Amino acid sequence: MDSKLISVILYGFVGAALALVTTYFFIYNDEVYENTRFVESFKHPMLAAKGDSKKLQAMQSLKSKGLEWATYQLHDAIKDNEYDVAKLYIDAGMKLVDKGLIVGEMIENPDDWFELLKILGIDNKQDLSGLFHVPRYLSTLDEYFKLVERRYEAPHTMAFKNHYIEYRKIEQLWIDEKDAEIAKVDEMCDGNTRCIAVNVPAIQIEYDKKRPVPPKKDLIIWQKPYVSLMSAAILLGHQDIIDYLEQKGVTSRLNKIEMSDLAMVVFEVSKKGVISYPEGITVNKPKRGKRRAGPQTG
Repeated sequence: MDSKLISVILYGFVGAALALVTTYFFIYNDEVYENTRFVESFKHPMLAAKGDSKKLQAMQSLKSKGLEWATYQLHDAIKDNEYDVAKLYIDAGMKLVDKGLIVGEMIENPDDWFELLKILGIDNKQDLSGLFHVPRYLSTLDEYFKLVERRYEAPHTMAFKNHYIEYRKIEQLWIDEKDAEIAKVDEMCDGNTRCIAVNVPAIQIEYDKKRPVPPKKDLIIWQKPYVSLMSAAILLGHQDIIDYLEQKGVTSRLNKIEMSDLAMVVFEVSKKGVISYPEGITVNKPKRGKRRAGPQTG
């Protein structure tokens, strides 16, 4: 039989098999057709909540809405301001994993923020006094984080310059030692070009193995900010939230931002919104550059 015809027949079989698998997945697979994954997700939580009528009732309500027992559903409900759904998850015993949503909702939805705290059961001093990661997709506070970035970048650049000056001194010593060895070869060979051609490259290769590696300057960008709710409220200018937090006994505290070089910058926000650095700025040492691969000459 012609090989081209065989290939066509094989492709036909593969296509038919793929069609059958696809048909099974979307029509006969219970997980897709009957949403069994969502339904089954409540099995273990309901067993764990046996005897707790409040939790069981909340779970039944969630199941009837076609939702899944998963933390992302709670997070989505909060982001979409579906607080009735969020309350069902909380009543059913689910805990909020992404605490960044708390400061995120303060930024995006301040009018309903107090209601959200009550639903989550965190309207107390202890739960409101920590540091909260500000999600990167929110940009309202970026200008303040940029100020911290610039404050860190200045001493970081100076530290790199000083480090590079020291590197240049070490490199010059390496160059002088290599040149001295080559000079000895020139003297030994006494103008014999063959002698020089044999010995100088060997010196070059040997010294390139010991060549000092120049430092590498990091690109400094702020990465992960962690702020107190009071600091965030002050920077946002939400006086009603400031008053609420004060009534709860929540005070401003030291905040921190992780930079792209993994340095952690600690900063404080005054009642007037002024940023200061009570612990100073500690700069990470510049990174050493990668050593060149293979022998280098020159």
